[in-house]
Amino acid sequence: MTNKIISLEDQEGPFRVMLQRVIRMVPDKDKSDKNLQRLLAFRLKIDGEAATSEYLVRKIREIIQCSYTGSFYEFIKNDAVKKECGSHLTMP
Repeated sequence: MTNKIISLEDQEGPFRVMLQRVIRMVPDKDKSDKNLQRLLAFRLKIDGEAATSEYLVRKIREIIQCSYTGSFYEFIKNDAVKKECGSHLTMP
């Protein structure tokens, strides 16, 4: 079964270049987070670069408005954190 797992973040070619561009947008402290890289690689593969970049910018705004200091990956995946901060978030 493990031979069917595809490591998206390690793929070569144009996909790798797009992922590197998206990863540059991530806060420095979270750039080496493998879980975050995998999540962004998956979104990139499914949604494309423009949609993934927009998603990332929106999440970065939310984390700044919320003054969240934990892991960026945990913020993205944890609905409880987002709901807790939800009342503070104002989207344009």
